Amino acid sequence: MKTITDEQMQKRKFWKRHIEEWRGTGSRQAEYCRQHKLSAKSFTYWKGIFREKSAVSFVPVEVKPEAQMADISSGLVLCKDGYRIEIKEDFKPEALGKVLRIIRELQC
Repeated sequence: MKTITDEQMQKRKFWKRHIEEWRGTGSRQAEYCRQHKLSAKSFTYWKGIFREKSAVSFVPVEVKPEAQMADISSGLVLCKDGYRIEIKEDFKPEALGKVLRIIRELQC
C-alpha cells in the first residue's frame, strides 16, 4: 500500500480547497486560474482527481408523443431546462463527445 507524504497531503488539500472555492464562484475555470495565479493544466488535472465517482447521473427527459415530433425524420431529441439536443440518424459521435465535454465543464 502506498503511503502519502505530508507534502503530497498538503498539495491535495491546496488543490481541493481551490476546486471547491472555484465551484462556488460560478466563474469560468480559466478566469479563476488567472485570478489566483494557478496553472490551468494542473487545475484540470486535480479537478479530475477530485471528481466524484458518482458524478454521472441520469436526467429525466420528457418523451413527446410522435404527433408532436412530426418534424423529426428519425433520431432522438432530448429536452431539459430550455435546452434541446437533437441526435439524428447521421450524427457524428465526435460532435456529441464535444457537446458532452462542454456540458460537463459548465456543470463543474
